[in-house]
Amino acid sequence: MQALFTYFQDFFHQTNKPFLIFCTAFAASLIFVNFKWDIEPKWLATLPNRPVKFAGFYGLYLLAFGIPYLFYLLFVRPSAQNPFPIVLVIIAPAIFALKVTAGGWQELIRSFVPGNNGRFLAIISDWPIRLLITASILLLIQFLYKTTLISGAEGYGLTTQNFKWLPYLLMVIAIVPLVAYAAGQPAFLQTYPKLKALSFLEPGGPTTIQKILYELSYGSDFFTIELFFRGFLVVIFTRFAGPAAILPMAVFYCSIHFGKPLLECISSYFGGILLGIIACYSQSIIGGIIVHLGLAWMMELAAILASNRFIKG
Repeated sequence: MQALFTYFQDFFHQTNKPFLIFCTAFAASLIFVNFKWDIEPKWLATLPNRPVKFAGFYGLYLLAFGIPYLFYLLFVRPSAQNPFPIVLVIIAPAIFALKVTAGGWQELIRSFVPGNNGRFLAIISDWPIRLLITASILLLIQFLYKTTLISGAEGYGLTTQNFKWLPYLLMVIAIVPLVAYAAGQPAFLQTYPKLKALSFLEPGGPTTIQKILYELSYGSDFFTIELFFRGFLVVIFTRFAGPAAILPMAVFYCSIHFGKPLLECISSYFGGILLGIIACYSQSIIGGIIVHLGLAWMMELAAILASNRFIKG
């Protein structure tokens, strides 16, 4: 645990305090606007087709990610630092907007496999396909920016070098009371468990194997998120911006939670900073994957126990 405390101390010692205040205030203002006028659930989610939705989400993500970096470039960035790849700031929101809005494969799968089996296969294939798309784009970026700043065996932080499991397992355990509290909130139970997406398999309900396959598929989405937000936006961007890369990532990360309950959205900003600190100073995303998957599956389990709506498989 000492290493984690050292990471946090180093971050708060090295971080430009006006930049920290600006990013936190900016994230708070975005949260306020979103929940005041339902920007994502009522505006973006109801756009008529995928290209228009892509443009809408790209605009939101570019705002959330680009404004903090604009502040950074104007007021924070040391003049002697490595040339900053502004093009990556512009491209990064497009990658995640594509991840969110891409589709078509579910309909294709259901055309080949009719009925509930096709619907089930379409659901569990969706997150892994989005992972494949995102990872492919990041590999292309790594190839195009194949310099000493991006290349290397550690890639996007997929390394266990100097990695210890215990601190991250303790962090997962520490989250249990917060999850237990959240599970008692009506807004939480409106969103979770995600497993209720298989309710169409009633009256028999999903089998145990189907539940496991669904949760593994759901878990793959968190691998995508860690690879993109902590692997790309932190591990890679710290080679250009140092620890300052954590804060724009956290604002961006917060913006992808605008369709979630308010408490989860607010906590995502601070959780993004926490996971970003770990990724920045360890140059590994393995710890973040452990914490994120542990949190996601705990939320699923807590919601299932709280709602008691699922029939045993």
